[in-house]
Amino acid sequence: MHGWGCCSIAVSLLLAVPESSLAQSPTSPQDGLALLQAGKPDEARAVFEAILGSNPGDPQALDGEVKASEALALKERSAGHMVEALRDMMRAEDYAPGNARLLFDIGILEEEMQLYPDAEKALARAQEIDPGNPDNYYAMARVKIDEGQLDAAEQNMTTYLKARPDDASAHYGLGRVYELGMQFDQARGEFQRSIELQPLQTEAYYELGDVALKQDNYSEALSYFEKVLARNGQHGGALTGAGQALYREKRYEQALAYLRRATGAAPGYQPGHYYLGLTLSRLGQKEESDRELLTAQKLADEDNKNAGRRYQLSGVPPSQ
Repeated sequence: MHGWGCCSIAVSLLLAVPESSLAQSPTSPQDGLALLQAGKPDEARAVFEAILGSNPGDPQALDGEVKASEALALKERSAGHMVEALRDMMRAEDYAPGNARLLFDIGILEEEMQLYPDAEKALARAQEIDPGNPDNYYAMARVKIDEGQLDAAEQNMTTYLKARPDDASAHYGLGRVYELGMQFDQARGEFQRSIELQPLQTEAYYELGDVALKQDNYSEALSYFEKVLARNGQHGGALTGAGQALYREKRYEQALAYLRRATGAAPGYQPGHYYLGLTLSRLGQKEESDRELLTAQKLADEDNKNAGRRYQLSGVPPSQ
């Protein structure tokens, strides 16, 4: 939270006034900022909205309204109350229409809620109002990936990287775009650049392993997956990928060990159960194989119900 200097005696007294009184007797934007600094975003918002009710163009009150609403939305979001968080943002938009920062926040929240068309509209407006802000392009790239519009995702991420060429996460994101588009050489280059910029990570190494796996380079894939597992032994994607590579090399006993670990680390990750079922079948353990393949089928059915989420920046299951 940004600081706004010391509170005066009058502001100190104001902090003790009930919210209802504040809403009826607003003083100045500085009083609202003091309340916000004191960790009282509800009361601060009441002050800003009361001021904006009589003076809609007050720049400090507009800025305070956005900041107070952000604080309230973040609190709701952290509690898992996404609808309430979005409601806080929408309420702020009634008082601060056309605010690029607020539209960016709304777009990010709507993307998390998988409201992709709405997120795209909010971020497109933010881009129009503030075309010099690269964050708008990064956020739009995420939405375009979610929507499966890879060309548009590439364009937005490339625009972002022109402004911030040393952002490791953006190179990773562009690599994911290329990987989803089966442009493996370009994907590999972006993942390697991400690692150059941020060596202590797991996800770009995982994606390099996944690219190698897709190109049937099993020993190379194993090497990258082991790098991931050296930092995170519970990485479900790397455990599954290693098991899959070993299965393809017909090293079934070794594959079995990785795949059992994979289903334990990420029980909701369908490929882990699928390759475990195949491996058990190769080892003659039919009953357990059938159970794993049935689990894989059920998970696949669930995934198909959420097909709109097929494209995402992180294709890796969460470690548990």
